[in-house]
Amino acid sequence: MDVGTFLLMLALSYGAGVLWYDLLPGRLSERPWRVAAYPFLGIWVAETLLPRVLPFDPQFGGIHLITAAIGSIVAVIVDWVITRARHPALVRMPEPLAA
Repeated sequence: MDVGTFLLMLALSYGAGVLWYDLLPGRLSERPWRVAAYPFLGIWVAETLLPRVLPFDPQFGGIHLITAAIGSIVAVIVDWVITRARHPALVRMPEPLAA
């Protein structure tokens, strides 16, 4: 991977992360590395798996654009599900204690 492709993928993953995290009902994380980490990993996995399936995908700077969009949204959804499972909603009423 060239340095330019890596930097383009890093910038694309941060931009996609901000977009998808704002569109999903979750919150945008305060840490910028987390906003870029999951989409980066999703784009990387999608780039290894999907180009054989999507032959019509346009390419810019060594990155397939539709593949990057699919990989980033899937990774953000996975992060959102994991976050919701680890931090469930607050209990509205405490349970009564048996006396």
